[in-house]
Amino acid sequence: MDPNLQNGEFKKVSYKKRGKPSNSVIKGLNQLLEIIDESFNLDLNIRRIKEAKEELHSADLYQSVTALLKEGIGHLNNPKISKIISLGLGRIHDSTIARYQFALLLCLRDLTDADIVASDPVFNKHDISILEYFDVVVDKNNQEGKYCVKEEVVLFYLPHCPKQLTNNLLWSNWGLHLSNCIIICNSINKIVEDNTKKDLTRCAYFLNQICPYVCELGVVNSFRLFEVFNDTSIHVFPIDKLKLLGVDFWNVFAEPVYSDNDIEFVKGANK
Repeated sequence: MDPNLQNGEFKKVSYKKRGKPSNSVIKGLNQLLEIIDESFNLDLNIRRIKEAKEELHSADLYQSVTALLKEGIGHLNNPKISKIISLGLGRIHDSTIARYQFALLLCLRDLTDADIVASDPVFNKHDISILEYFDVVVDKNNQEGKYCVKEEVVLFYLPHCPKQLTNNLLWSNWGLHLSNCIIICNSINKIVEDNTKKDLTRCAYFLNQICPYVCELGVVNSFRLFEVFNDTSIHVFPIDKLKLLGVDFWNVFAEPVYSDNDIEFVKGANK
């Protein structure tokens, strides 16, 4: 018989509530975080990034990027790239993928002689110290990829970023000024192929619209760490192609809005 039923009567059972963590537990967690924080070694991280850069310089992948970027710039009548804007690099100080992606970014700076601006909501003080050592300007405001380009030509570097970020970048430059944007990111063609019509309408509308008119140059990924640069392409938007599109094509200009369920996309603090 149920011990809580005696003599036909129901006896109320009480349970202890889980209280807040004790001060000793909180203190222990804080001490652990301090230990992890103190383990950061700037010199070690700098050395690793320089080694990664040297490795990339001698890799076939870098030769592919160099050749394709030159080809892409040729489609734009060989303009000078005035700035590189990097989005979504991730935690440079504790991620091998982010470290090599940053190393390629530094190679691109050497190639173009352009200044770099980098932004990512996940950057912490360690990442920022690394970026500043390499003379990279850090944009601490999460602009959600909404950078507007006018007359200057800007190279956007978005390695493995969510499609919403690229979608926002396209929206911000929707029109003929798109020809001043060079975007290195996941293949736009593959994004369109791999997503349903509903998903494209919901969170990649501008990617879907521009896909037939983009000149996409797929990077040949023979790098030993395949996952670092897989599915990476250089995208350019030749002005001759853009001018063939009618006014109605460019008139769709509603700002993208994303669901809170799109957890891969980090919204700004004011959203």
